[in-house]
Amino acid sequence: MEGDKKPYKLNPGDCFLLTSGRPFVVASDLSLKKTVSSAIYKHARDGIATFNGGGDTFLIGARFHFEAEHTTYLFGQLPPVVYVPQQADQAAVLRWGLDRFTSEIRQDFPGKVTILEHLAPIMLVQSLRIYLSSADAKPAGWLSAMGHPQLGKAIQAMHDHPAKKWTVEQLGKLAGMSRAGFALKFKTQTGLSPLEYLSRWRMFMAAEWLKTDTWTIYEMADALGYDSESSFSAAFRRIKGVSPKIYQQGLREGALGEQ
Repeated sequence: MEGDKKPYKLNPGDCFLLTSGRPFVVASDLSLKKTVSSAIYKHARDGIATFNGGGDTFLIGARFHFEAEHTTYLFGQLPPVVYVPQQADQAAVLRWGLDRFTSEIRQDFPGKVTILEHLAPIMLVQSLRIYLSSADAKPAGWLSAMGHPQLGKAIQAMHDHPAKKWTVEQLGKLAGMSRAGFALKFKTQTGLSPLEYLSRWRMFMAAEWLKTDTWTIYEMADALGYDSESSFSAAFRRIKGVSPKIYQQGLREGALGEQ
């Protein structure tokens, strides 16, 4: 992978998660002439692309789309490649998911798309779990805080009840820490104060709701703990750089970048 000098030798049953969006090469021999992937995938049929007749290798995968800022925030602390060998102790669930994924790809059962759309996130989460439990893990930021036995409780509470008017003292009590100790630990782990994190989480949810056209601005403001549409819109603009309406318009026009 570009920027990572280490080559990864893949064996049958191995899995890998690419987190950075950088160019990469998969080959039986890295000295062979490279073929641009688009030249292969443009001939895909029913989601399967064949190269050189196929048969020697079957590679299956999924791609996830996140807004650029969410990609950095959620996965910025991960290495470019998360490699999961077939024999990894916690890889059983991931292998089960891949087996089901492969079965659905190769068959044409009713509800195929729905099952694939639910299996893919399960595999993503399981890959992250395996990495965080590995000896090579160097968790930091949001991932580290979520896995922290004390900070994780406070973060989960904010996720579950985003409309609550949380204070740092309340969150510290949930974490079993003093107000000052909690605030310092949270800032050290995530780079944000607890209330900054809460604001960003609220706007993350609002951005998702804006994609659906089912929420009014008033309903979003109420569901996220704001006293008025104007205060919600001001908070959204401060974090996203534009008003909710302009943000939604950008989504409709495809003007907002994704990775």
